[in-house]
Amino acid sequence: MSADLSDIIPEIPLGKGVKILGIHAEGLVALEKPTRILSHPNVEADRWKSLLNASWSKDRERYMWKVGDKSHRFYLLHRLDSATSGVILGCINPNLSRELKGQFSKRKVSKSYHAVVMGLARENDTHWKDLLRKRRVGSNLRMDATNSRGSPAETHVKILQSKKSFPKLSLLRLHPRTGRTHQLRVQSAKRQLPIVGDSTYGDFSFNRRVQKAMGCQRLFLHASSIRIFWDWQNRQHEFLAESPLPGLFQELMDLKLPSK
Repeated sequence: MSADLSDIIPEIPLGKGVKILGIHAEGLVALEKPTRILSHPNVEADRWKSLLNASWSKDRERYMWKVGDKSHRFYLLHRLDSATSGVILGCINPNLSRELKGQFSKRKVSKSYHAVVMGLARENDTHWKDLLRKRRVGSNLRMDATNSRGSPAETHVKILQSKKSFPKLSLLRLHPRTGRTHQLRVQSAKRQLPIVGDSTYGDFSFNRRVQKAMGCQRLFLHASSIRIFWDWQNRQHEFLAESPLPGLFQELMDLKLPSK
């Protein structure tokens, strides 16, 4: 870690429950975002429930804050839905941030998620391929899986655990090859495997039963790891950040509910 990076890392105004998972000497920072925390505030009043408790520039996609007379910036490289927990990357180096955003747009970033879904997934080590199309429902954005028109979405799927007693559940590892809005949630729901806790595409009645039994409300989708490669200043770099699976996921897999 460089001296400059050492100086700034402890000064990042982390949001509620947000943790630093790892850093790279060139200024790349991996954070762990809890569920129901925003990747960035949409309005100033959202600061208290955002990744950083700092001012946000929508145009430049960066946070900014001051420590004494010194200004600091944190450039967000990608986003997670507020309901999704796990790894999210940012950068304090503006030049490097532009390079790394290019890696995301070129699909040179490898992401892995874990999800608990309703039902028993049948096909292991398989690929889901769909066409997804955006539409507006009032002020809300929804994605639909279509048969002919839309943006290609592809996800590699591996079954990690199955629960055949009621409620039937599957723990999946999902490796998206594309980065469409709500991609994993829509692709799961299309296959009658809605992610537990999904308030848009899920089984609302079952979600309420889980919430009551477990005493918590969350989407059971977790960004577990990100691996990124890039060339910078005549050197090749690699960065891996991993976030442990929350214990609630296994608690849900072990959950017993009456069938009625």
